[in-house]
Amino acid sequence: MSRRGFLHSALALSSVAAAAACGSPDGPIARGPSTTADSVPGTHLLAAGVDERLREIEDRYAVRLGVVAQSPGTGRVHTYRADERFAICSPFKVYAAAAILRLEAEGSLRLDETLPIDPEDIVVNSPVTSEHQGRVLPIDRLCEAALTRSDNTAGNLMLQRIGGPGAVTAFARSVGDETTRLDRWEPELNEAARGDERDTTTAAGLARGFREVLLGAGLPAPQQRTLLGWMRATTTSDTRIRGGLPPGWTSADKTGGGNHGTVNDAGVVWSPDGQPLLLAILSDSTTGDPDAPLEGAPVAETTAVLVDALFAVP
Repeated sequence: MSRRGFLHSALALSSVAAAAACGSPDGPIARGPSTTADSVPGTHLLAAGVDERLREIEDRYAVRLGVVAQSPGTGRVHTYRADERFAICSPFKVYAAAAILRLEAEGSLRLDETLPIDPEDIVVNSPVTSEHQGRVLPIDRLCEAALTRSDNTAGNLMLQRIGGPGAVTAFARSVGDETTRLDRWEPELNEAARGDERDTTTAAGLARGFREVLLGAGLPAPQQRTLLGWMRATTTSDTRIRGGLPPGWTSADKTGGGNHGTVNDAGVVWSPDGQPLLLAILSDSTTGDPDAPLEGAPVAETTAVLVDALFAVP
C-alpha cells in the first residue's frame, strides 16, 4: 500500500478560492491556499477532524480511501490521498459515454445507431445485454445499460465503438484528467493487482475530469444533460454515495467494483436547494486478499462525513 501520510484539506472560504472553484473548467481542481486556525478561524481544526474521521473509517473496515470533495458554490475542497492510484473499474463508463456523446455532437455517430449483441461477446455482470443476445441494441440503450446497471458487455461495446480502451485515456486527457488510464476491456480491467498501474485513476484526476464533463464545458449542454440523466438513473449506488446522503439530496454518479475489495463511486450530488458537490471516492482493501468482499459502507460513511464537513461551515 502507498505511503499512509494524508493530505490536509483546504476548505477555502475566501472569495479568491471561490472564484477559482467556479472559474475555467480547463484549470485544475481549486485546492485554495493553505489555511491555518489563524488565517481562517476554525478551518484548520475542521480539516484535521475530517481526516481523523476518514482514518477511522479506513481502520475500522481495513480499507484505503482516496477522496476529493469540491463545492463549486463555496470553493471549499477536501482531499485525502487524492494522488494515490486505485483501480478505476466501472467509472470508466462515464468517460466512454461522454466520448460517444461528443462524437454525436460532432455528427460522427447517431445514438440510434445499432450494434449487434453477439452471444460470444457476453461477459460477467451484463444484466441488460445478456437478455438481447443475437439481436441489436441502439447505442443510447447501451450507454444507459452501462451507466444505470453497470452492464459490462455494454461497456465493451461502447469501447469498441470509440476505438478501444486507449480512447478513454485520450478522452480523460481532453478534459484535464492527467492520471486516469484504461488499458484493458471488461472484466480484466477490474483485476486491481497491487502495483499495476494499468486501468487506474486517482481521486484528483477523476474529480478534475468529472467536473469538466458534468459541470463544465467538456460536453455541449444537450449531451451533458443526457449524460447526467443516465447517471441520475443509476441503480447501483444505494449502498455507496447515495447511502450516505442526507434526506432530500440527489445524485448523478457511477459506481465500480473489482478485486482486492475495490469499491468506487464518483459524480455530483445536490443539496435540497440545488447546491452541487463534486465527489470522487475510491477505496480498496488493505488485507492483501484479492477476493476481499466489496464493502459499500466505507464509501457511504465517507460521503456522510464530507457532506457534513463541507456544508457545515457558514
